[in-house]
Amino acid sequence: MKHTGSNLEHRKMLITPAEACQLLGIGRTTMYKLIHSGTIPAVRLPGCRRIYLSVEALHEMIQNNTAGGEDNE
Repeated sequence: MKHTGSNLEHRKMLITPAEACQLLGIGRTTMYKLIHSGTIPAVRLPGCRRIYLSVEALHEMIQNNTAGGEDNE
């Protein structure tokens, strides 16, 4: 999924696990299980202790796991 420059400037690319919990409607424990299992890839920026999640990766995970959807791109 490609973004235009102006569109990208107004969208967050990375969010915290807490923000992802709110967006997905799941609990913290479930979120960290998904991260540790590799279902949701986490990003750790150099020199930063916090982990972040790619909004694009979350969208892809949702599309790939939608009931009745196609797994192939």
